[in-house]
Amino acid sequence: MIGKFRHLPVVENGEVIAILDITKCLYDAIARVEKASQQGGSFAAAVVDGVEHQR
Repeated sequence: MIGKFRHLPVVENGEVIAILDITKCLYDAIARVEKASQQGGSFAAAVVDGVEHQR
């Protein structure tokens, strides 16, 4: 595949159940890291929290 994809399907049991907006995910992750930084948290803790939230 060649191209720039900004949306990806979320598939469960062979069926599309949602569409993931990559740009929104990126901006949400950046916002969480910035918030953690302002509150004195570490970058690693913010990343772990974000990953756990996405599961």
